[in-house]
Amino acid sequence: MDFCGKKVVVAGFGLSGKALCKVLLMLNAKIFVFDSENEDKFGDDLKEFKEKGVIFCFKKVTDELLNGTEMVVVSPGISMDSDIVVLSKSKGIDVIGEVEFAYRLSKAPIYAITGTNGKTTTTSLLGEIFKASGVKTYVAGNIGYPLVEAAINANAEDVIVAEISSFQLETIKEFKPVISAIINITPDHLNRHKTLENYIEIKGRIFENQTADQFTVLNYDDKNISSLFKKAKCNVFPFSRNRALEYGTYLENGKIIISANGEKSTIIDIEDIYIPGNHNVENAMVASTMAYLAGIDIKVISETLRTFKGVEHRIEFVRNVNGVKYYNDSKGTNPDAAIKAIEAMKGPIILIAGGYDKGVSFDEFTASFKGRVKKLILLGETKDLIYKSAIKEGYSEDDVIFVESIDDAVYAAYNAAKPGDNVLLSPACASWDMFRNYEERGRLFKDAVNSLRG
Repeated sequence: MDFCGKKVVVAGFGLSGKALCKVLLMLNAKIFVFDSENEDKFGDDLKEFKEKGVIFCFKKVTDELLNGTEMVVVSPGISMDSDIVVLSKSKGIDVIGEVEFAYRLSKAPIYAITGTNGKTTTTSLLGEIFKASGVKTYVAGNIGYPLVEAAINANAEDVIVAEISSFQLETIKEFKPVISAIINITPDHLNRHKTLENYIEIKGRIFENQTADQFTVLNYDDKNISSLFKKAKCNVFPFSRNRALEYGTYLENGKIIISANGEKSTIIDIEDIYIPGNHNVENAMVASTMAYLAGIDIKVISETLRTFKGVEHRIEFVRNVNGVKYYNDSKGTNPDAAIKAIEAMKGPIILIAGGYDKGVSFDEFTASFKGRVKKLILLGETKDLIYKSAIKEGYSEDDVIFVESIDDAVYAAYNAAKPGDNVLLSPACASWDMFRNYEERGRLFKDAVNSLRG
């Protein structure tokens, strides 16, 4: 792609937007940045880019901003009905997202993973498997390292393993991973996607450009994914925890088995997988399958599964204080993810939950408390919604504590806990009502836990 001297508008000046600016500067483009926030929000972040000739426009989209623009590249946080997108499209300007831009730029093959839950763990695990096989690997995308930075740095002989969100899939056009996967789909981000059907359709876009010589790995057990099987033009390689498959990945006698081309290969006994929980068995099945289809030796796959210790903010053990274990699951940003964290705990749970309202139901989440959650500590925008749902499911109002901060939540949990209990931060909500992101929420939780007297 030749961007020398061409006007490109970057919409959104967050992590993706800054990375796009850096790469477009390397490509000698004429860069304009639009953000709907006030300029003073960004402080010193603007100075570096202004000195390099980047022009900024805030709050309102103007004709001057879009005049002569050849491309608008939107960050994931920019919705498709925003002014910058609608006006750009009305003028016939090519509107794409960072993932699409990175794909067009990349020389390296991309292995792409989406799903409602488990994306970060599976992406990290597959990245570790590739690294263990001796391939230079970039783990990027919705995982915190912008895909566009990986794309500009990776060579043709390298590999990019990418976590892809539904927000990022909204803006693809040509994006075509070598192997893709959808781990699972449960209701999430309905405040943006409006309906579960829209959300499912957007998730399915991950394989829409893949061809007959390529693979997508799909969850055979997930009823929300069943409609996508027939839509794939590429090879569908299913996985199932519940039944044996003639062609696909499944469990047999407690082992992960891959059956393909008339041969069965045993990957690992699930008891030997280092990271706990049934949900992580699924994550291991997906990563193993993608690695197997990429031609990686089974011994490398199984050894990585034995040693991979998981990711920060996902059922992350923080500390044992007076016989009470504290776990950071700030990555549990929807009810299904939080349910999986609750199910992974051994022993009574003091649960810290609540956060930004994404328009989903909490009834299945609160129904999972029975026999597991002894105290419920609530904070954030959704605290009343979760409380009402919990009471409706028969949870005792005497066991609910309302707090205003993470520090207060940790101290309330500390006072309520007894040896053998687990204090679990698994909010079932996004973090944007009180924090910049789930990482900040998780770090503050860990700071509070580490300040407790043992």
